[in-house]
Amino acid sequence: MGTFFSKRQSVEFALIPSEEISGPLGLGDPESKEITKVEEESIIPALMQDRLRTKQCAKLWDEWSNCTQKYYWAAMYICKTDFHKALECNKRYLQDPQFFEEMKNLYLKMRSNYRRTGLEQRVVRTDKTF
Repeated sequence: MGTFFSKRQSVEFALIPSEEISGPLGLGDPESKEITKVEEESIIPALMQDRLRTKQCAKLWDEWSNCTQKYYWAAMYICKTDFHKALECNKRYLQDPQFFEEMKNLYLKMRSNYRRTGLEQRVVRTDKTF
């Protein structure tokens, strides 16, 4: 399996203990809605961060990125307000339980598809690096 949100843009799903292996391909039950601690504390938040940087808060992160490219060495001082605006946008969404549930459901759908087909789903990302 690939690395979760790596440069290859693939998703790594949590491993299942051997006594619990089920499903059509032996990758787990595609209909299972159970979330492991690892999925809840690291994979779903990573999915949330990726969504924020590419969709919800993309404009603010783009402004900060453009500022840092323009001012390079002085960016730490000049672009500070843009950075804090982008962080506030992230914080607002990360503290929203409804957004977490939305990302959890998206992850469950991706995991279900993986367990059903054995194919990792590519995550759409922008070409920009932050």
